[in-house]
This record gives sequence, structure tokens and C-alpha cells, in this order.
Amino acid sequence: MVSTARGYEVSIQMFCAYISDPRYDWPKECERRFGTVPQQVFHEWNTVLHVTEYEGDPRRRPLHYDEVQALFDAADSRVEQIRARRVKGALPAMRDAALLKTVYAFGLRRQESAGLDLVDFRRVPRTARFGHFGAVYVRFGKASRGSAPKRRTILLVPEIDWIVPVLEQWVGEVRPLLRPGAHPALWVTERGGRLDRRSVNDAFVTVRDLAGLPTELDPHRLRHS
Repeated sequence: MVSTARGYEVSIQMFCAYISDPRYDWPKECERRFGTVPQQVFHEWNTVLHVTEYEGDPRRRPLHYDEVQALFDAADSRVEQIRARRVKGALPAMRDAALLKTVYAFGLRRQESAGLDLVDFRRVPRTARFGHFGAVYVRFGKASRGSAPKRRTILLVPEIDWIVPVLEQWVGEVRPLLRPGAHPALWVTERGGRLDRRSVNDAFVTVRDLAGLPTELDPHRLRHS
């Protein structure tokens, strides 16, 4: 891929800049040992330029800012539309809105999102203002072939702190209305069970179509946004 080639070039370019910098002793030492000095090999005229916002397969591109905003606006408006019609479905719609925002905020995969439990959120001393949502512990990360699911902890970055009140409302107000009992899952169904991977995908597709976004977009594209 073009972006991969550029990444390799940048790494070599930075290394060459370091070993040829006169502020260090490398040029002097190389001249003493080898009779020559290091030179920068990458310049503006022989490097891969970054000319487009996304250079990969357009079917696998992330959502841009306006599309993310449109998606979230559609998710919120869906809740209001259901309430206005006075029909069932407002609570699942609120769940789906919070779910999609969480996928974006923490960069989660579908299975990782579905596998979250309430106890997977952690308090982080450095960002105590985020309360219990300073980090999330992913127990069902993408596994390599023949290995167990990988586990990792994802810290919440300050720029996405708007997800904190979203999760606080879901956990403290909305989720209890679905009567999950002692079920540990973060995202639960109307019957009190765990939301599965397919349901995460269905939630995204429903809101994506409501927002009028391209059909090639899926939850994984939101993760990379």
C-alpha cells in the first residue's frame, strides 16, 4: 500500500537525518572509520507524496468527520422519532446510539463491543475526572490464527471525553430499565440477554441508512474513524 511505503520512507528519512546531523558525532566518527559521512537519501523529489485523504481501498475507508456527526445525529433522532410515535423501541434505540458512540470513542471491533461487561471499565488516576470510564479492558480482542483472543486496555483520550456522560446515562439510567438483573453484559437486549456481534452490525446499518450514508460503510470503518 502507498501509505505503508510512505511509512517505511519516513522511518529511513528520520534515521538518516539523525546520523547526518552535525550536532552529533556520527559524521565525524564515520569519516574517521570509513572515509565518508552519512547522507540523507530521501528528499521531496524522490519520496511518496501524501496527496489524498485516504489512499486505501475506498470500500474500506474510515468515516470522515461529517459522516460521523451525521451518524450520531441520526442515532439520536431515531430515539426521538420512536418516542414521538409512542411505540416500543425507544430503549433499544438509546442503547444503539450509546453503543455506536462507544465503538467510535474507544476504537472497538464488533466482537469486542458485544463482549464488554460492566466491570471492564476502569478508573485511571491520571484522568480521574472521567470516573469509571477512564479506560476499558477488552477481553475478546482479535485473535491470531490458532491463538486465544488478545486482551488489551484502551485509555480514553481527552478529546473524546464526551463519551463519559453517554456511558453514565446508559449504565445509570437506561440499562436498568431493560431489567437485565445480574447479567454482567454492558449491552443487553430487551429480553435481558447479551447483545451479539450481529446485533452490533444491525444497529450500525439501521442508523447508517437513516443518515443516508454510503452502504459500503460498516462498524469496522467506524472503528478506524
